[in-house]
Amino acid sequence: MQDRALRKVLLVRAIEETDRDGDALPLAERTEATRTVMGNNPPNVEIQVGAPLSSATEWFLVRRADVLIDALRGRSPGIDHVLAVAGGATSLDRGLLAAGFALGAALSFFDGARGGINIFAPPLVVLLVWNLLVYVFIGIRSSKVRIESTAPGAANPEALRESLVQPSGFGRFYARWVRRQVERLLGHSTRFNAPLAPGLRRFAGDWLELAQPLFFARARRLLHLSAVFAAIGLVAGYYFRGFVLRSAAGWEGSGAIGPETAHALLTVLYGPAALLSGIAVPAADGMAALRWSAPSLSGVGEPAIWVHLIALTAGLYIVLPRLVLTVLSALRLWRLSRRLVLPPAIVSYLQTLVATVRSGA
Repeated sequence: MQDRALRKVLLVRAIEETDRDGDALPLAERTEATRTVMGNNPPNVEIQVGAPLSSATEWFLVRRADVLIDALRGRSPGIDHVLAVAGGATSLDRGLLAAGFALGAALSFFDGARGGINIFAPPLVVLLVWNLLVYVFIGIRSSKVRIESTAPGAANPEALRESLVQPSGFGRFYARWVRRQVERLLGHSTRFNAPLAPGLRRFAGDWLELAQPLFFARARRLLHLSAVFAAIGLVAGYYFRGFVLRSAAGWEGSGAIGPETAHALLTVLYGPAALLSGIAVPAADGMAALRWSAPSLSGVGEPAIWVHLIALTAGLYIVLPRLVLTVLSALRLWRLSRRLVLPPAIVSYLQTLVATVRSGA
């Protein structure tokens, strides 16, 4: 069952099992919803203990939950917000993306230059090194998962693969963040709708425990997107400095780094971007002309070509790979969201619903 549908089913079940007297959800509405969705053919709903539910049975549970949530929505408009927050739609996602962009933009101003643009772009180098280390870590971890899942005696390679690729640190923090947001929301709802509060608390406990893999996958996707936004912020900052502030470009040499060494280093840093864009890295003579030779000089070169090279390099090594990883994480999240296992108590809950209709209660 998909995660959105399962959230609705668990919410309705929690309310029904805690609201015995029908204060939050009248008993007549529950029975009428069951009869309306089930129709005149109750045996189509399978309730075999230990067996997976059929598509028809899942459809019945989801459709009935939709009917009852529509009824609840009129009396408790915040019910949709509870479902959304429980699914992970919190301010953390937007906040972290905005923070990533702001951090990248701020880093572009701390490149060690004296008012100008350092063509070696130390902030870009820092982000490149960090992301390359992340790629190496992901590669090593993926290789480990592949070996573990294909080893003799592996009972469920797919389950092992999914379990080992989950993040540990930030993933757990993300899950705790969602839990805190849900608990805070439930604290507010208790004061406004006391009969509904026990059911909401029961739902939160059931769902948040079941949805841990989803939160881990969402956290993984969020980290990749945040890296993309950081790189975009860095590029935006450099474009602002180059085309709005008109900061000149240059570099600070030392005894160990001369024009020839500077040319070789920049060729390594910007080589692929230069090849794609057709912008050539200046030779040793050109590097000598770009060198800051006095403390009063903030730069002696046009910033346009260097800003373009910085942007293309960030796109090649950070934005593009991270977008690919984001798509892969989104696909993993989509697979997990469609393979959630129903709690065993759902079977007894379903049996009660069917028995109610058959007995004419």
